[in-house]
Amino acid sequence: MARERYLIDAGEDTIHANEIVPTTAKEKRQNWWFYYKVKLIVGIICLALVGSLLYGIFSQTKPDYTIALMTSYSMPEEILSSLKKHLASYGEDLNQDGKVEVHIANYVLQSDLDTADPNMQQASFARFSGDASLGDSVIYLHEEDSFDALKDSLGGFFLYNDGSPMPEDAEDYENAMISWEEIPGLSKFQVTGLESSVASSEALQSLLKDLRVSVRNVEGASFAEKEKYQEYYQDCLELLERLKKDEPTEN
Repeated sequence: MARERYLIDAGEDTIHANEIVPTTAKEKRQNWWFYYKVKLIVGIICLALVGSLLYGIFSQTKPDYTIALMTSYSMPEEILSSLKKHLASYGEDLNQDGKVEVHIANYVLQSDLDTADPNMQQASFARFSGDASLGDSVIYLHEEDSFDALKDSLGGFFLYNDGSPMPEDAEDYENAMISWEEIPGLSKFQVTGLESSVASSEALQSLLKDLRVSVRNVEGASFAEKEKYQEYYQDCLELLERLKKDEPTEN
């Protein structure tokens, strides 16, 4: 009964009689920070990540040229880096950003499916098909085995060496390609910046000698009707012509 006597007429707020209620501005700020600091920090981190992603997307400059490279092996980065710089020395600053930049899209494809890496093969074919649908690459560098891996689906894809379109049912692909060695601006290329762990310059140079050069046929493609793309296509042909004449630009 004594315990019940103490609880008679005790209001619900009696239990919270000692609750601390912020009164000053400082105490209110401290109270707000205590309850919301985790949400605020998480929000700031999320905004920073989104901002970084958007900056990367919108600040990325599209290369002046995209060159396709079809090989049955992964081309060493030392070759790709040197080749980009070499090709850029024959190019023009198409996007007017103050520099000439060449992107090389390397597709690793093998004709022998028994020895090919199925994942790499599938990924390269998917990228090749996607890039071809956009028409970014006009100049194609390719070696025999990789070319054979796609030969059945390349009908009408290239131009003959005289500039005429190759019919879809034609198989005389040899008339739609030029040897790397026959183009002075390419045959003089030397790989630079090799590390000791990488194969010798002579070995890497021999890989390039196996390459052939073909020009994309865009006749009938939807993107080929756009004036801006027609200018880009012509710029790529002029790049190839300068390589054939071995006439670097002043860039």
